[in-house]
Amino acid sequence: MSKDKWNEDDLEKRLRDMPIVEDQRSKDEVMQRLKNDSRLSEPNEPYKRPYKTKWSPLIATVAAILLLAIILPTFFQQSNEVSMDKATTEESADAVKVENGEELQSHETNDTSMFTRQVSMPPSYAAYPTDVLDYTAFHIGLATDQATVVPVTFLIPNERLSGDLETSPDAVTLYNEYANKIDEEALGFTEYHPYKAIISSIGKQVQLKFAADHPYDTSSATLEMLNLSLQDTFQGYDEIVLLQEDASANTFDQVGQVEKPIALSGTVSHQAYYRYVKSDGEAVLSTNFGKTSNTVEQALHDMKKSPNDIYSTVVPKGIDFTVKVEKDIVKVKFTEVLDLEKMQRQEAMQLIEGILMTAASFDKFVEFDQVAQAQWMEFDFTQPLEKPIGANPKYLINE
Repeated sequence: MSKDKWNEDDLEKRLRDMPIVEDQRSKDEVMQRLKNDSRLSEPNEPYKRPYKTKWSPLIATVAAILLLAIILPTFFQQSNEVSMDKATTEESADAVKVENGEELQSHETNDTSMFTRQVSMPPSYAAYPTDVLDYTAFHIGLATDQATVVPVTFLIPNERLSGDLETSPDAVTLYNEYANKIDEEALGFTEYHPYKAIISSIGKQVQLKFAADHPYDTSSATLEMLNLSLQDTFQGYDEIVLLQEDASANTFDQVGQVEKPIALSGTVSHQAYYRYVKSDGEAVLSTNFGKTSNTVEQALHDMKKSPNDIYSTVVPKGIDFTVKVEKDIVKVKFTEVLDLEKMQRQEAMQLIEGILMTAASFDKFVEFDQVAQAQWMEFDFTQPLEKPIGANPKYLINE
């Protein structure tokens, strides 16, 4: 202990030496003094709680923002982790299949429906002979909400066909087996198939026996849509007859009795192809309401301009070409060197495959000239390109 501090002995000694103080006042004197004290006679005031400082609204707002800034990142991180875990689980349960290195997107419909899968990258607007080495092409004309028909080529795995069909598939067999399994709305089309008819074939002739309540003669437009759809669907046949259920000639309100067969043009339809944008925003290739051209030169020149408000040209502004036909080859020469890498990929594909589809409708191959790239995508521009077998390919897979 320091020298300035007293020890216990010193403290006790000093306490003993202090004088004793005694109060000599009587009790009455003390009581009287208390009564005379004015402080004790003042009225009692209510008890006031100690003043507590309050935050101003501005300080409270700043504090709330700081608190949210601290809490929210943690919350979102946890939420994101939960979402990622859920997505991973769902992807594991319903994995997106990949074929030939290309991602395929699926649309599940119902128990009897198929999964329609479209190649997402790269975009393709035409199917080729090499596409049907392990697949079978199922052609069909699908209806849109603008009363138009778009040709679509579904590619069905051959191993699937062997399990579904006992005979070699033709257009009628494929239609009867798969038309009712396509989810048209999921593909951006309107419900149209299957036809309200019994469909069969004899040789190269297709026979449709319509139900009494069929909707195809309500107007000239519905009858025209039926014709366009039939043309795009039953390829490989020469003609089609429209009958009643008892096999007698059918009568349509718009045209009367149909006795003669309708000629089917098949793939050699002599038509130019244009761009059509469906209600879901997807661009496809289609003909202009089935309008035909006399020559391939005329068709290719016609497709340089948009025919109406529904279809638009696939030839971008500023691009032009000349056409020369030598036997079964159409030579398309661009007036200026065409650099496909400077174009949007979809725009370039629509240009090239629109020309290929138009030439194929005259049973012609195409040889391009004045293209900057010797090879681009799957195309080899040093030689005539493959002739397409159908438009707008989509994979049709049943799981």
